[in-house]
Amino acid sequence: MVYNKVSAREYMGGPYNTNSNFTEAFNVTVVGMLNNTAYPDNEDMGVFTYAGRDPIFYSHHANVDRLWNVWKALPDKITPDGHRVRKDYDDYDFLETEFTFYDENADMVIVKVKDTLDSNKLGYKYQPMVEADSLWINHKPNGTKPSYKRSDVRVSTSNAIGRQPTSFKLTRRAPTEADLRGTQAQNVNQLSEGVVLEHVRVPELMNVRFDVFLDSPTATAETDEDESAYVGTFTHLPSGVTTVTDLGQKMVHVENNDMYRTLNIRFSTSLALKRLGVTKWDTDITVTVVPRFRPHGYGWNIKALIFDCLRQEFT
Repeated sequence: MVYNKVSAREYMGGPYNTNSNFTEAFNVTVVGMLNNTAYPDNEDMGVFTYAGRDPIFYSHHANVDRLWNVWKALPDKITPDGHRVRKDYDDYDFLETEFTFYDENADMVIVKVKDTLDSNKLGYKYQPMVEADSLWINHKPNGTKPSYKRSDVRVSTSNAIGRQPTSFKLTRRAPTEADLRGTQAQNVNQLSEGVVLEHVRVPELMNVRFDVFLDSPTATAETDEDESAYVGTFTHLPSGVTTVTDLGQKMVHVENNDMYRTLNIRFSTSLALKRLGVTKWDTDITVTVVPRFRPHGYGWNIKALIFDCLRQEFT
């Protein structure tokens, strides 16, 4: 979450505004994993109507704020340049976005995002992470590399994530000056590489989880996530008026006209590729998706999640 991401887009997600057609998905969304009686219709913590009633909301966001500060202070050990500075978004729409609150005196106040980015101005600061820390910021996977013959690898030619591990071929190229547009990188060697599953269609009320590995076509549900090839996990929890209990007990059949979310799902790959010894830009790789779908409940009949394409990205 913190260490292998150097761009604001990787760490915070992409822009979401009135012109957005698709929702940006985070690899791990803790906001969407916390549900209790504070949310009467099974909403998650991202629903501001009820979020303030949940005691864990405050401690959770204090920790997110701390991680944000830790992330911005980390040295660049990811990009070829090695000197990229982690920064907040500098987009005007982001900085000028404002929220209206009532304070403790019932007076209306307006707060803009730009007012919250510098914790020193807010009157507090967090203790820095110990540079020798080996559990979080300096954690290294076990170093295990998959063993296989490239000639034996079968890659899927359909854009579908089924109920069994599936490998896809990713054609790679070197970054160019054109890739710098819209990023905060100063040169092409500061760009961070990633992979995007574009326009994945996920039923709103379906539990979905899958792990993603690079150049590991033999990966299964038993594969250790502490391997160099592992790049992240996508999790989608149901939200809406149907209760979690009902979804867990009923074999709910999903029809074509049911509500779907269309998501762009991103994974940072620069660090994993470096650890796997993939140093040449013209080296194509396999991206293996290991699903962990529930065998029952809502969406049990869905054989696959459809997406538009798998592509390389620079941020």
